[in-house]
Amino acid sequence: MQVWRVLILLALTVATLSGCSRNNQIPGGLLVSSNLTGDWEVFVVDSEHSLARQVTDEIGLDMEGSWSPDGEKIVLASSRGLCRDVDGTLLDGDQGDCDLELLIVGPDGSVLAELTDNSRTDDQPAWSPDGTRIAFRSDRTDDVEIFVMDVDGENVEQLTDSPGEDWTPTWSPDGSLLAFASNRNGNWDLFVMRPDGTEVRQITDGVGDHWLPAWSPDGSMLAFTGNRDGNWDIFTVRPDGSGLQQVVTHPASDSEPVWSPDGSLLAFARKQSGGPLALMLVELSSGKVSDGNVDGFPTDW
Repeated sequence: MQVWRVLILLALTVATLSGCSRNNQIPGGLLVSSNLTGDWEVFVVDSEHSLARQVTDEIGLDMEGSWSPDGEKIVLASSRGLCRDVDGTLLDGDQGDCDLELLIVGPDGSVLAELTDNSRTDDQPAWSPDGTRIAFRSDRTDDVEIFVMDVDGENVEQLTDSPGEDWTPTWSPDGSLLAFASNRNGNWDLFVMRPDGTEVRQITDGVGDHWLPAWSPDGSMLAFTGNRDGNWDIFTVRPDGSGLQQVVTHPASDSEPVWSPDGSLLAFARKQSGGPLALMLVELSSGKVSDGNVDGFPTDW
């Protein structure tokens, strides 16, 4: 698909966002990972200035962007090059095929720092609210665990050490907790812990899997993806595990929830059978769901 078509579709996303909420002054903008150009890249939608643009434009994967608190930098996962297997075989570039590393880029896509450089996968970065640290997922220990490091890539610390896999760390707005998903007990469930890895507490339990947590801007709720009835839908729950509610119900698979800065909307990805990931928006006060008019999944707002 031509770049101009991509920009047109993203401009439609801006119009949709503006129509969903009057309070839509969004610093930075909605970060979306999309393969509209034939390659996974990071895009940003800035509804405050009615702009939409492609941030990265490189061979290989660029995805999972997370804003710095001041909205001036983006940390993302990147393969930056053709994906090859250990024997040199060229791979097709799907998300699981490449050795992903963590980069910091400017809003124009310029590389400001290379944070990791190893033969393992480092991805799912999340910038701390105070701007000093980045949490991320890595398989560098031959298991998938959660780590944290300084924003210059130094002082890497392992936070989890479970028999299962630990995914998608996300900071509470005050920086006092990290929520994450883990299958350490069999099913995928949500957990919270202190940023030093202590005081781990399970939030969800019961039938089905629960993952991809996202904190609300006021810290009172977590949005997540669950398949409690056999279908992936969007839910919210309080950090103590109470008040679980289903926000979106649809036959398609819904995932990747991200809160708007004012807490009035959730952006998420919807996958119809045989179709691509499509950006969607739900207005929490009414439950109204609208189409974001672009393929891809949201990662930060």
